[in-house]
Amino acid sequence: MEAETLMRFLTIVLFAFLASCSDSLEDQAAKLETFVKNNRYGSGGDVWLVKRNAFGDHEKVSLVFGFLDDFEFCTEVAAMYNQRYPNASLYCAFAN
Repeated sequence: MEAETLMRFLTIVLFAFLASCSDSLEDQAAKLETFVKNNRYGSGGDVWLVKRNAFGDHEKVSLVFGFLDDFEFCTEVAAMYNQRYPNASLYCAFAN
């Protein structure tokens, strides 16, 4: 198969795949949050690293799991970034 024909084929496959993904980013995030809420990893609770944005909304930016103490690790990360970026407003919240 020629390179140009292959690229056309891959482009069509990519567009077909993207068209089949009907969930918005918000829907996908909600599904992830529900999954994490109902499926704890390890013995302790998993933790979201949350950022308060410029509009006052709270955005989950990272999930911390797999550490001996997920909350402690998360608060260390939040403190480090809050010190480095004073307007970041990062904090930790239990996910499950």
